[in-house]
Amino acid sequence: MSNSERRIISFEEGWDFMQQGIQKLLEGLPELNITADDYMTLSTTIYVMCTQKPPHEYSEQLYEKYKETFDGYIKSTVLPSLREKKDELLLRELLERWSNHKIMTKLLSRIFRYLHKYHIRKRGLSSLEETGFLSFYYLVYDEMHRQVMDAILAMIDRKRAGEPIDQTLVNNALAFYSEIGESTRKNDPKHFAETMTKEYAAFYTM
Repeated sequence: MSNSERRIISFEEGWDFMQQGIQKLLEGLPELNITADDYMTLSTTIYVMCTQKPPHEYSEQLYEKYKETFDGYIKSTVLPSLREKKDELLLRELLERWSNHKIMTKLLSRIFRYLHKYHIRKRGLSSLEETGFLSFYYLVYDEMHRQVMDAILAMIDRKRAGEPIDQTLVNNALAFYSEIGESTRKNDPKHFAETMTKEYAAFYTM
């Protein structure tokens, strides 16, 4: 069927359908709760909404909704779970949420991949992957990094005092700083991870 013969999908109709599919994915995290048919249907819906003739071409709106999806999930689900935790429990929760976020970013960036060709590349915007990671950086890292850093340093101080600690947890928390720095091209988390790793390298290899 040609574009001229294809039924026009309104933005409201298309985005309502996408929201239902995305919500199902989010509820299933960390499992990939999606069938091949569902994946293709969601991806095809994005393609159609990107390639309809104006005024029914919705690439710009979809890019904004893509970002809003991450922001909304973080504000409603991720941040509340982190704010209520401290110390090692905070580190464990952060690592779990970061792991889920990477899965979410990988899957949604693939579903929305047609935005790269029809909008992102033309406008010189952040990639879908970077957009997802930037949401975590600005909303989670900016708010929580002081508490997370204090929790890491407290564990390192305990190690220096001869107390047993969960070394893997410290290593993974520092790896988070490196990963989010690389994923967002931000230097401050990478610098913290590099500094701590060098200063306490002997502890991390024990």
